[in-house]
Amino acid sequence: RLFLRAIEGVGTGFEFAMFLNATERRLLCLLQTGPYLEGHPGLTHGGAIATIIDATLGICALSVAGKVVTANLSIDYLVPVPLGTVLLVEGCAERTEGRKLFLGGHVRSADGDTVHARAT
Repeated sequence: RLFLRAIEGVGTGFEFAMFLNATERRLLCLLQTGPYLEGHPGLTHGGAIATIIDATLGICALSVAGKVVTANLSIDYLVPVPLGTVLLVEGCAERTEGRKLFLGGHVRSADGDTVHARAT
């Protein structure tokens, strides 16, 4: 059971679907944020954005390397996310160094025009 599914009530928290392309070591998450994820009035809390990024990158890493944990997560927040926004969260395994797997990702508006956050 993912932490993301801990908020009960349809549409109140994280509403998402993830699509894995194991061959390309890439995962795409289609997400809509609900009202329980509010930070500043009308905006999605930065911690909620960090959570969906961590889950997207983590599931991508699991598909590539098996059992993994997050050692470091760096996020640049670029544009606030209004509540109820439909987002595309993409994660990609970029390289491997020994036991370490390095991933990168971003959070975009559904139309792809706005980058809300970038992460490694």
